[in-house]
Amino acid sequence: MSKSYAQLYANSRKAKTIKSVTPVYYKWKKEGDQVIGAFVSYSPVQSRLGDKEYNQYIFETDSGLVKFALGRSADNEVTPILGRGVVYAITFQGKEDIAGGRSVNRFEIEEIGIADQVDETEVDPDPDDKQVNKK
Repeated sequence: MSKSYAQLYANSRKAKTIKSVTPVYYKWKKEGDQVIGAFVSYSPVQSRLGDKEYNQYIFETDSGLVKFALGRSADNEVTPILGRGVVYAITFQGKEDIAGGRSVNRFEIEEIGIADQVDETEVDPDPDDKQVNKK
C-alpha cells in the first residue's frame, strides 16, 4: 500500500526537506537596500493607481524566493536584459524627481554569473577582515 500525500507531507516536515515556493514580497525602503540572487521570472501586474501595468520580479536568494517591483521606468530598461538563472545584485539608489512632480526609482543592477556557478565560486577571505581572522 502506498503512502498518502498527507503522510508524505508529514514525513517531509519531520525531515525538514520542505522548500517554500511562495515568494516573500521585498519593498525598497532606503538607498542601499539590495537583493542578490538568480532571476526566476517576472509577471505584469495591474497598478491600483491607474490603468498602467508594471512588472513584479521573482528571484531565488539565499533566504528563499523574493518578489519585488522596480517601477515602470526600470521595467523598460531592465526586463529585456534579465536572463533566467543569471545571478544579479540589485541595489536601490533612491528616487529621482522627474517632470510633473513625479519620481522614479533608480537601481544599480550588476550581473554576477550563472546560478549553477554559485557553489563553485569561492572567494578568498580578505586577510585584513577582522571577522575572518577572529579566533
